[in-house]
Amino acid sequence: MGLVIQDSLLEIFLLAVALVILTALHFHNAYKYWTKKGVPTIKPKFPLGNTNTFLPQGFSIGPITKTFYDELKREGHKFGGVYLVTVPNLVVVDPDYVRDILSKDFQYFADRGFYHNKKGDPLIANLFVIDSADWRGLRVKLTPTFTSGKMKTMFHSVVECANYMKEAIVKSIGQDVDMKEIVGRYTTDVIGTCAFGIECNSFKHPDAEFRAMGRALFTFNIFRALKAFLAISFPKLALQMGLKVSNEKVGNFFRKVVKDSVKLRQEENIQRNDFLQLLINLQESANFTLDQMTAQVISFFIAGFETSATTMNFGLYELARNPDIQKKLREEICQVLDKHDNKLTYESLNEMKYLGQVLDETLRMYPSLPTLNRRCTKDYTLRDTNIVIEKGTRVLIPALGLQMDPEFYPNPEKFDPDRFTEENKKMRHPFVHLPFGDGPRNCIGLRFGQMQSKIGIATIVKNFQLSVSASAKPLEFNFSSFLLQPKKTIYLKIQKV
Repeated sequence: MGLVIQDSLLEIFLLAVALVILTALHFHNAYKYWTKKGVPTIKPKFPLGNTNTFLPQGFSIGPITKTFYDELKREGHKFGGVYLVTVPNLVVVDPDYVRDILSKDFQYFADRGFYHNKKGDPLIANLFVIDSADWRGLRVKLTPTFTSGKMKTMFHSVVECANYMKEAIVKSIGQDVDMKEIVGRYTTDVIGTCAFGIECNSFKHPDAEFRAMGRALFTFNIFRALKAFLAISFPKLALQMGLKVSNEKVGNFFRKVVKDSVKLRQEENIQRNDFLQLLINLQESANFTLDQMTAQVISFFIAGFETSATTMNFGLYELARNPDIQKKLREEICQVLDKHDNKLTYESLNEMKYLGQVLDETLRMYPSLPTLNRRCTKDYTLRDTNIVIEKGTRVLIPALGLQMDPEFYPNPEKFDPDRFTEENKKMRHPFVHLPFGDGPRNCIGLRFGQMQSKIGIATIVKNFQLSVSASAKPLEFNFSSFLLQPKKTIYLKIQKV
């Protein structure tokens, strides 16, 4: 009996040793991938590759890829290889190569390479993540939503939401204000109006469902974080497991909103100039399913609500820190409005050139999407090399790294909107400012996002003097967020102008 137990323990021990050896060999061989191709490589560490340093703090890919960019640039490389666990990723440093991948040779890099389970988790299969085979047709169908003509039809509704925000801020005069919460309610109201034709009234009802769903989308517990890590690091395994990464509660809410809104409009023969109407028209002409409609609505909500709110939050923080810039912007806003009967119109907003520069500089220092992802769709030879990037290889473009590079932006930590005068822009490489991406797969809603953010900033700066609260903590980034976010709440003090 004792011998049987000893033999069993020996077998288990040998099996464990064999498993350890096989695992070590797998990692050892995986970490040779870029070296064999002659690609400069940042040395990985077992078992998480080049993410070992960051994962204890969180998995925010933006700050991670900036460190990759900085190290490769420091060594004089135009590109380099890294490993997210064992998955090889090419990091692009030189802006000419960035242009090749995003624009010139786009046909080789049309996929973003994000995990999505189209059959088992259809609410995640939106325009942002789907692969090129599905993306091209959908992009063409959705583009009419974001023309300048459509922007003009939605403009008055956005201004109305900004006026509700102004009324709410008046009640906080002299107080420390969580500006992210204020602008978050504003963007929630804007998306509710422009996407669904629904008045959310987030300032009157801060706990309304739309606002609650906005918060839920960006609330991560350890379980959601692990699922996201698995989807990013082992997408094939995640797909085989049928992993669902969408938030079920949020999905059910938006599915019901879309279903009820479609039913109401069809029964009452209601036509509106909004995003949902375009989807209804697609449903009728292209057999668009309820889940397909809901997936696009959720992505529109995420992009329009969170990224614009974050951008405005950072922009107002920098204006509060730089009173001279704030004063110059306020003077421009007032001068332009004086010529337009003190009315904020589509035309008057476009005359505010310095406002555009302030927004561009905010997006340079704080791009909502600090890393651009692409996946090679067919073997591609990097220009002026004999290095072949194989089909399926992931590519990381560190937008934050490029935009904080002192070669392109001297003293990059300084907030300076004059970097974006027409003269200064012409002096720079066009692919070192990428807050909305570039090329055919750039952000479809960039004009809407800019319009919404400009209206919000102009409304606040015209009417209120901003300063940083004495209780404010130094700005740090949140390593647990996919988008670039502050770790601590930014509190500003508000005074009436």
